[in-house]
Amino acid sequence: MGAARLGDIGTIYQLIGEDEGVLRRINKREFVDTPLHIASAEGNTDFAMEMMYLQPSFATKLNKDGLSPLHLALQNGHTLLVLSLLKINKSLVSVKGKMGYTPFHYLVMKETDRVLLTKFLNAYPDCIHDVSSRDETALHVAAHNNPRALTVLLRWLRKTSKCSMLQKQRILNSKNRDDETVLHIAVSNDRPDPEIIRLLTDLRIDIKAKNSKSSTALDILKGRTQGDSIHIKNCMDILRHPWGLKASSRKIPWFILELLSQWGYEIKNMSADRGNALLVVTVLILTATYQSTLSPPGGVLQANAESKDQKFSGLQIYLGSKNASDHVVEKIEFKANNTAGSSVLRTQPFLWFFIPNMVAFSTSFLLTCFVLLTLVSGFFSFVLMLSLSMLLFCLLDSALIIVAPNDQSSKILFCCVYFLAYVIYLAIAPVVIPKLRRFFR
Repeated sequence: MGAARLGDIGTIYQLIGEDEGVLRRINKREFVDTPLHIASAEGNTDFAMEMMYLQPSFATKLNKDGLSPLHLALQNGHTLLVLSLLKINKSLVSVKGKMGYTPFHYLVMKETDRVLLTKFLNAYPDCIHDVSSRDETALHVAAHNNPRALTVLLRWLRKTSKCSMLQKQRILNSKNRDDETVLHIAVSNDRPDPEIIRLLTDLRIDIKAKNSKSSTALDILKGRTQGDSIHIKNCMDILRHPWGLKASSRKIPWFILELLSQWGYEIKNMSADRGNALLVVTVLILTATYQSTLSPPGGVLQANAESKDQKFSGLQIYLGSKNASDHVVEKIEFKANNTAGSSVLRTQPFLWFFIPNMVAFSTSFLLTCFVLLTLVSGFFSFVLMLSLSMLLFCLLDSALIIVAPNDQSSKILFCCVYFLAYVIYLAIAPVVIPKLRRFFR
């Protein structure tokens, strides 16, 4: 035990040489502070790692206080030591101690470092589902003890693709033994945080859920003394108008992100055979939609002798004046009418065909990118995605500048392309940018 406190690895091997059964006898005791417990509480990472190799079963044992080595490490703020131990055995993240708390419950009680919390969640996302003996999730525990950690958890839930949309809703609306959701606890704090309430409403938590006293979160706020805190008033305003114009405008991009994260979650969790089948289908759709862009229904206008001197320009600028005294009038158009290569269709039929065609191509493009990022790793996935991006650019360029029959249809298609590009950016950026940073680091 003294060697564990000091982190003296040499002494432990000397003691094992004198008595080979010393660790085995400690392991036979049901509730005991093992050398791994002591080293974890003191933050002696090297000693704790050595003990994990010598006697791995120590990591799952509870002491007389009902705590495992990981619980003790987190209780004393040694998060990096815990991450090192979990690299050896990931299942330790679900070891339950006193009151059914897992190590992650202890982590969110005290840890305020956003980077460490996010790193832990990304490495072990399943820990967010664990509940204590009081049916409390990590969100409940953080709401009681550590609002800063709760903010990190909610932002992670909003962005992550490691949980499905249904799982997120189940976690957010989970109730403890008193039928309280995390929202009930958040508004019951001495100083409720409007940012947390806004995050919860943005994640579509059930604001009408009632606790064991038949009170909603808004009822709890109404029953409090409101004159001493502007925070209470702000929280009440958010709960009374969760779907206001301002909130709705913020929710639109996050709803798109949630939908795309659901795609990412399902693709990452599907089998290799299903992934390959999905890739075949998306490639077929890409091929069919791209070909239909080059050969639209009815064909395209051909260059002939009468229009031989008519030159096509994707962006034409007309400068004209009625007479010398008039000012110059400028008119910018995407393209002129009836140029060679334009579709023979009129504006309305053309748009009815091309807008669904572009949506189908873009959807297949996104799915293909997700599958490639899942099945193909490293340099080759980026090369393939770059090639697909060039294909997408050629499609959009053809639809906007070449095949569109007139300027009106080009402008309408441009609005659609802008929206699709925005959605594609929201989908790919959270996945690609971190990988690029790691690649060039």
